Order: sequence, then C-alpha cells, then structure tokens
Amino acid sequence: MAATESFFVTRTMQALETLAFQPASAPQIADVLRVDARTARRLLNRLADEGWLTRKEGRARTYTLSLRLVALAAHFAEGAPLVLAARDAVRALHERTGGVAHLTVPSYRAVLCLVHRAGDGAARPHVRELVPAHASAGGKVLLGHRDPWRESVLELPLEPLTERTVVDPDALRAECALAVVRGAATEDGEYRRELQSIAAPVRDATGEVIAAVALTGPPQLAVLEHGAAVADAAAEVAAELAREAAWEA
Repeated sequence: MAATESFFVTRTMQALETLAFQPASAPQIADVLRVDARTARRLLNRLADEGWLTRKEGRARTYTLSLRLVALAAHFAEGAPLVLAARDAVRALHERTGGVAHLTVPSYRAVLCLVHRAGDGAARPHVRELVPAHASAGGKVLLGHRDPWRESVLELPLEPLTERTVVDPDALRAECALAVVRGAATEDGEYRRELQSIAAPVRDATGEVIAAVALTGPPQLAVLEHGAAVADAAAEVAAELAREAAWEA
C-alpha cells in the first residue's frame, strides 16, 4: 500500500473512532488528526457522501456516524470467531445456574457484551450493551490482565453508579490484582443495586486474556457461589477457540 493510501486509511479510522463518542465539526476532527481543516472536511464529506456519516447543518456543520456503520459492526460481531466459540458455553452456563450468562470484551472505558443468555430477554446486560469496566466483574477481570488499558481507564475519574461502586483508583487496582491471583472477579451491587456478578478470564492460544465470561443475577440466585461453573465456561470458550484455530490451520 502506498504511503499516501496508508495515511488516508489511518486518518479515516481515527476520524470514525472519534465520531463514535460524539458528533464533531471538521475543525475538531482536524485537531484530532493533526491536519488542516480543509483536509478534514474533504475526508468527512467523502465519508458522508458514501453513507458512512451523516451531516447536520447549523451554526457549525457537524458529522456523526450513520446507521450503516452500526449495521456493519453488528454483522461482524454476529460472525466473529470469539462470539461463535462462546455461544454454547454461555448457554450451558445459564442453564446450569439460572443466572444471566454473558461474554464481554474491552471497549474503551467499558466492557461490551457480545454474547448473552438469560431466561428473561430483558435481563441485563443486553447484547451490545456497554457496562463501565470498573463496576463489573468482567471488567475487573480484563482490567487486571491488561495493564495499559487499566491505567488508561484510571486516568479519568470513575463514575459512582451506586453507593457501592469502587471509584478509588488504588482500591480498584487492588481488586484487579486480586482477580488475577484468584482467577476470578466479583461485584456486588456496584453496577445495579439488585445485581451481583462473578467473572473468569478467557485466554487465546498465546495465553492473552481477550474476554471474560460472567454470570449475573439477584442475590437470591447466589451467583457468587458459582465460580467453578463460570471458570468451566471460560475454559470451554478458550478450548473452542483453539479447536477452530486448529481446524482452520
């Protein structure tokens, strides 16, 4: 790929990433990309003309992601190897325990639910729901195993979602370190007052922790006592990933 093409692709992805958080004008995107406003405007207008962005006229023209990009991400997530590998294990975990079983991956300062199984379709977290990493068992597992990401999350103040949410950076670091030692993390009323959760890491073939399997439910389900079942589900996801990799090879 020519240098100019590589530059364009990189800047395009940076612009899309920036707009995923909030609408922005061409000068604002120019500041992020470190280019002049005319270059940013040409890039944004081209993406809007092709349907990846929408333009909003006003005192300043702003741009935001279109539903075309959202649909593309959803299609990718549905067929991603990790999602396919996790479906059976997550379903089995729900059937074994009765809790909301799900798989999450890091997503900026949150974790993203990619697989969900529950008796009640409205049970949280939903598929593609973002949950603050510091307030979820899955998030603590992932923060514990991903040092640079954890420190980037802790650079900004942590939001107290309930009176039990851990918002002190050092206290959260200690919980994440404990999760690494124990092989699991828990949270009790930190995300939602009526919910508890326990999670275990999912490793890829290199040993890197890429996701977490978690179980969530109200106190009467005693989900915090199902650590072994959650660990078994996480191990099964990792094994299925390894089987798929071996088959493709």
